[in-house]
Amino acid sequence: MKKNAMLVLFLLVVVMIMPACQPSTTEAPGEVQEVEDEPVVDASDMSFAMVTDQAGLGDQAFNDATWEGFTALNEDYGVQVKVVETNEQAQYVPNLSTLAEQGEDLIVGVGFLLKDAVNEVAPLYPDIHFALIDNFVDQPNVASIQFAENEGAYLMGAIAAYMTETGKVGFVGGMETDVVKKFEAGYRAGVMTVDPDMEVLVSYAGAFNDPAKGKELALAQYDQGADVVFQVAGFTGTGVIDAAVERDQMVIGVDRDQNYLAPDNVISSMMKGLGAGVYDVGQMIINGEFQGGSYRYGIKEGGIDYAPSTSKNVPADIMTKIDQLKQMIVDGEIAPPATLEELESFTPPEI
Repeated sequence: MKKNAMLVLFLLVVVMIMPACQPSTTEAPGEVQEVEDEPVVDASDMSFAMVTDQAGLGDQAFNDATWEGFTALNEDYGVQVKVVETNEQAQYVPNLSTLAEQGEDLIVGVGFLLKDAVNEVAPLYPDIHFALIDNFVDQPNVASIQFAENEGAYLMGAIAAYMTETGKVGFVGGMETDVVKKFEAGYRAGVMTVDPDMEVLVSYAGAFNDPAKGKELALAQYDQGADVVFQVAGFTGTGVIDAAVERDQMVIGVDRDQNYLAPDNVISSMMKGLGAGVYDVGQMIINGEFQGGSYRYGIKEGGIDYAPSTSKNVPADIMTKIDQLKQMIVDGEIAPPATLEELESFTPPEI
């Protein structure tokens, strides 16, 4: 009997102390505790689409950088994403219209060349959200994602001028448009800041999807004595990088970190937050907060910068000077020119 009594007493003590050993929780009854890695909003019922420019996916630059924003939205929110590639400008309106008819929640036109097409299609589908990159359309259902390319190009010009050993640098553009001219103006101003007398060779390919032409133009610049070339040419720019490898010279990439294409030759790249811009617009739609209008991204806003790989190819003392110029832009002490006309009146800062 004594043994049975002791066993009962032991069991009573265990029952009394068990609740004190359980982990505490503030979770309300019936409430599902949020898992940290899951998105705040499940947008798997939404579909976002992208219409490329003529270079298409695989350009290693503009379109690929934009697509990164779509893949991030898919990974973070479960959004369905799709891409429609364009071979010629006549396809822009049909491609946009077909996607609108399908009821896409967001349709993004990649590049300034889609301005007229977006301006034509967007008013016909007022309940569809559109976004346009690198140009502006004044429609309530269009978010225009624009960048201060001249700010980043300014830093690339300074890097080129500091890194050259021949005292001559180059610039290869795709098409002669306002956007690419903005790059050229900023680049020239950056070179001028380091050396006002340095020669800058400039060539335009007339297309963003012609690597052979890009290589031809870059080879010509290297052969004329330039040892650093900044390419702003989309898929055409991959030919410029090929030329740098062939001549064992330096080249500067664009839109995304292109060092992986030629680690020994791509000394820097001007990062343009194309994916981030798309991601921001996508989040607005997911959260029911979309507003048409212009959204500008510069260095201060985190949309323009030099590539992370720059510091492994550019000496630390030069990077210190580049960071100084970068901060001066953020502080408003330097306003890199956005046009060649503004370049004529640009006064380089003292550094």
